Amino acid sequence: MKLKDRFRRWSLSPTARISMGLVSLLVGLLMVLDLVLKLLPDQRTMTQTVREQVAVHLALQVKRMLREPQLLPMIQPMFTDLVEHSPDVQTVAIRREDGTLVVASPQHEQHWQAPSMGLSTITSVVVPLNTNAGRWGQLEVGFDSPWPKTVVGWLMQPTVQLVAILSTVSFIAFYLYLRRVLQHLDPSKAIPERVRVAFDTLTEGLLVLDLDGQILLANSAFRSFHPQASAVLLGRSIDQMEWLIQGLRDESDIPPWKRVLHMTEPILGVHVDLRDTGSEPRRALLNCAAIRDATGNARGCLVTLDDITELDRANAKLRAALGELETSRDQIQKQNEELQMLANCDPMTGCFNRRAFFARAEGLMAHAQDTGEPLTCFMTDIDKFKNFNDTYGHAVGDLVIQQVSRLLKRAMRTQDVLCRFGGEEFCVLLPGLTLDQAADVAESIRYAIETEAGPSVDAVPNLRITSSFGVSQLGLGEAKNLLQLIERADQGLYAAKEAGRNQVQSMDWKALHEVH
Repeated sequence: MKLKDRFRRWSLSPTARISMGLVSLLVGLLMVLDLVLKLLPDQRTMTQTVREQVAVHLALQVKRMLREPQLLPMIQPMFTDLVEHSPDVQTVAIRREDGTLVVASPQHEQHWQAPSMGLSTITSVVVPLNTNAGRWGQLEVGFDSPWPKTVVGWLMQPTVQLVAILSTVSFIAFYLYLRRVLQHLDPSKAIPERVRVAFDTLTEGLLVLDLDGQILLANSAFRSFHPQASAVLLGRSIDQMEWLIQGLRDESDIPPWKRVLHMTEPILGVHVDLRDTGSEPRRALLNCAAIRDATGNARGCLVTLDDITELDRANAKLRAALGELETSRDQIQKQNEELQMLANCDPMTGCFNRRAFFARAEGLMAHAQDTGEPLTCFMTDIDKFKNFNDTYGHAVGDLVIQQVSRLLKRAMRTQDVLCRFGGEEFCVLLPGLTLDQAADVAESIRYAIETEAGPSVDAVPNLRITSSFGVSQLGLGEAKNLLQLIERADQGLYAAKEAGRNQVQSMDWKALHEVH
C-alpha cells in the first residue's frame, strides 16, 4: 500500500497529461499526413530499388562470363569475395531453370530464402538469366535485413529521431502554455464552502461530478471509504479511481455516472465491492442522479455510496441458514423416497411387492373394463428352484432369483407391472396385449432365462436355469376379474409344469379359438 501511495505522489499532473495528449495528437496528424502526402522518404522502397539495381548489374557481368568459357572458373571466387567484402550481401548463386545450383557462395542454402511466386523482396532478389532459346536460369542474391536489430540502431533511424525531437519540443511548449492557462481555473470555487460543510455531515459518501467526470466535491464520508480516496480529489477524474471502477458489479461497460446523464431517471442500488490489502472487504450501494439546470439539460452528476457491509453479512448468514434448511429438506425428501421404495418394492429384486402390485392393478383393471382394451397376465416361477438351495445353498438361490428378475425387468414396458408374487414366483400384468401377444413376450423371456440366467451366476459354472409360464387374458374363460385373471394364469403355469417345464401354457387358448 505504501508503494502505491508513493507512486501516486509521483504520478503526472493533469497539465502534463493534457500536454502528452496534445503531443500524441500532433504526432498522429503527422503520421496521417505522411501517409497521404508522403512527407517522409520511403526507406524500404529506396533500399529495395538499390538492391535490385545491384543484382541486375551483377547479372549482366555473370551473363558475359557465361558466354566465355575461360571466365567460368572466376565466377565462384567472385561470389565468395562479394559475400566476404559486402556487409549487406549474404549469399549469391546461379540456379538453372530445373532448380539445379550451378555456382553458389558458401552456405547458400542456409542463407537463401526463396521469395513466394518468384517475386523479389527486400532480402531476396531474383534476376532471370535468358538465352536465345528462352529462360536458362536465374541469379539469386540474398541480402541482410536493412532493419535495425538493436534499440540503439532503431533510435538512430532518421524518422524516429524526427518524431522524438518534435515530441519533446512540442511537449515542453504545450506544458508551459497550459500551466499558465490552468492557473486561472480552480474547481474548488464551483461549490460554496457552506455547501461543503453541510455535505460533510452526511453519513453517505457523496461526489459531485461535472459532465466530463471531473470531481467538484467529495465529502468526508466518501474519503473514508477507501485509503486511496483520502488523497486530493478535486479536479481529478472519477475514472482514475481504480478501486471504485474495479469494485463495480454492473455488467455494463459504461459506468453508471456516465449513463445517467442520458437518462431521465436516477440509477439506484448498484453493488460495489470495496477491497483493500490488509483489511476486510466492504460492500456499498452506489446511486447516481443527473444534476440538471432549469431547461432540463444535464450539467453534472451526483454520486452517493451507502455502506451496507453489516447488512450484507447478516444476509449472508440468513442465506446460509436457508441453504442448510434446503439441504435438510432434500435429505428428508430422499429418505421419504427410500421409505416409499422399501414399502412398495421387494428389497432383493426391486420388483413390486404384492401390496403395491394390487394397488396398481386396480387402475389397469378399471381402464380395461371401461375401454374394452385387452389386459393379460402371466405367472412364472423358476423350475426346480428347491434344488438350487439344497445343492448350492441359499446364497446361490438368491442370485438365481435376482438374475431371473433382471431379465424380467429388462423385457418390461413402461406401462407393465412386475411383481414378486412369492418366493421364486413372479406375476406380470400387460395392458394392451392380447393372449397371443402376451404369450410371445413370455416365450422371449423364457428363452432369455434359459440362455442368459445360468451363465450370469459366476459362483456356479455351467449352471442351467429355466422357468415355466402361464398366460391368461381378462374376459376369456373364467377370468372375469383380477383374482380370476391371476388364478387362470397360475393354472396355466401348473399346466406348463406338468407338461415338462421350461415352456409357456395357457388355459384360455381353447376359449380364444372358440371366440375367433
